[in-house]
Amino acid sequence: MQETQRIIRMLDKFGLDAEQQIRILGFPKGTRTRTLRQYRENKPFPDDEQIQQRISILAHISDALRTTYPTNPQMALFWIKQKNRHLDNYRPVDVLGRGRRNDLLSVLSLLDCTVHWDQSSLKK
Repeated sequence: MQETQRIIRMLDKFGLDAEQQIRILGFPKGTRTRTLRQYRENKPFPDDEQIQQRISILAHISDALRTTYPTNPQMALFWIKQKNRHLDNYRPVDVLGRGRRNDLLSVLSLLDCTVHWDQSSLKK
């Protein structure tokens, strides 16, 4: 499966609607929701640096969920949809749905301690 389809499928499984997916992927304002159909049908994501950075973060989230819950993929969906005290009791899926790059990194840092360490060292 192509990475584009894998990312779209992950966002679908998370229960994010098309508008949220467009925000998360960093597509320009005004992008129509029907545009996502092209990516579901095998068109690669745009070769835009900002979008590609977000794709990389999302792929990392996917990999981190898979390694955190290797024997039960349903637990990954459970985790992403449960309130998390480290996110001010927001659900990770809701934080992702805001679409800000820092929110994507916040969710990723909960799953991958090396990202958390890198982010905390930048704040000093």
